[in-house]
Amino acid sequence: MPQSRSKSTRLGQLALAPIVLFAKLLTGLLKATGRGSGTALPGLLVSKYAPFAFDQLVSQIPTVIAVTGTNGKTTTQTMLSVILGQSPQLRVLQNKAGANLKQGILSELLKQANLWGSLDFTHAVLEVEEATLPRIAKAMDPAVIAVTNLYRDQLDAYGEIDVTERYIHNGIAQCPRAVAVLNGDDPRTARLTKPLQNETYYVSLPLEYARFLPYEGDTSAIDSEPDRTLRASQIHINDDLTTTFTAQGAIRNSPLNQFSAQIASPGFFHVYNALTAVTIAKLLNVEDAAIQQGLAQFEPAFGRGERVIKQKGSKSVTYRLLLVKNPASFTLNLNLLKGVPSQKLILAINDNTADGKDVSWLWDSELEVLDEADVDWIVCTGVRAQDMRLRLKYAFRRHGMHQVSAVENMDDAIEKAFDRSADGDTIFVLPTYTAMLYIRKRLGRLLE
Repeated sequence: MPQSRSKSTRLGQLALAPIVLFAKLLTGLLKATGRGSGTALPGLLVSKYAPFAFDQLVSQIPTVIAVTGTNGKTTTQTMLSVILGQSPQLRVLQNKAGANLKQGILSELLKQANLWGSLDFTHAVLEVEEATLPRIAKAMDPAVIAVTNLYRDQLDAYGEIDVTERYIHNGIAQCPRAVAVLNGDDPRTARLTKPLQNETYYVSLPLEYARFLPYEGDTSAIDSEPDRTLRASQIHINDDLTTTFTAQGAIRNSPLNQFSAQIASPGFFHVYNALTAVTIAKLLNVEDAAIQQGLAQFEPAFGRGERVIKQKGSKSVTYRLLLVKNPASFTLNLNLLKGVPSQKLILAINDNTADGKDVSWLWDSELEVLDEADVDWIVCTGVRAQDMRLRLKYAFRRHGMHQVSAVENMDDAIEKAFDRSADGDTIFVLPTYTAMLYIRKRLGRLLE
């Protein structure tokens, strides 16, 4: 489904060479000094001093897919990239590190360009932060814009959810040729293209699943769009927290026949991400067998259900990371775990800029779910460890607080959790974004 795109100018192409060289040298310096990995700073500086570079680079890629929304961007992007990777003739670029602001996307483009500023990709699958979409949509000229959902998220950064919805709507409006793929069960996303001319497709879950998701407004089936909706059915969460489902529907008159899949991401809410990736793949004329193979090979994106194993002597403990960033993700992950016996939990809450400085969202999350669960112990950690422990104090009526401790230092929390666990145990870690990055890094070093 590639569409014609404006090409970079010859003069602009020549001007890219020293800019790309600078970005690569800066990235190498950051890595060598341990000051970072170059996922943002090169793009930030180039955006400021050579703003034309973004347009020149992104316009070289024939087909661009933008994935935005509050939750599920990284997982959807990763699923789609793996699916497209099944076709050897396709060369796919993605901003893997989750750096979804303009500077992060530009940093990835600069990293992947050769020294002459050329990019050799057929497709780009880009995760785009919600407020960033209207700022770069026109330059990206995407073939597809996918919107996963719209929940209340970082009110201190975005304001009310109406503002976020307006950002995304304005981004789509700048790209009338883009096909929109929307969560049809979320009232806010389902209406995004109603006043626009964009060709639109929807993904949907059975109502018995969708009604448990914290959408704003009445969740209802999209019966008015039967030929533009991909629906899941027979969803099952397995004991290992993988998810199986079947799907049916037709995309541009191409039916999905007897389609079933198993994904490594835990929880029925990740089925939306899989359906979105499948819909986009169908729009790009990918065969059903390649789509199923891609979903089977997909591994959870970092922090989104991934497993990290810590070994010390003969003792091995698995840390299962489940990112929490707002009331919706916290509540959904707690509901996912409520049937797991003998839960051992680390709740790691930071209030850095990337997490949101306002942690009042903890009080909107349904921590009461834990009071009905089989919990062995909970370690609260991070900058706001005491806030997390206080929230649990009000959530627990059946459980006592004797099993809850607060250890602000995350290294100490990791060690304490390991010492309290037996060989073969799994510890579920529910961290905010920066806490997740830190814990992954620390566990990675311990593994080395």
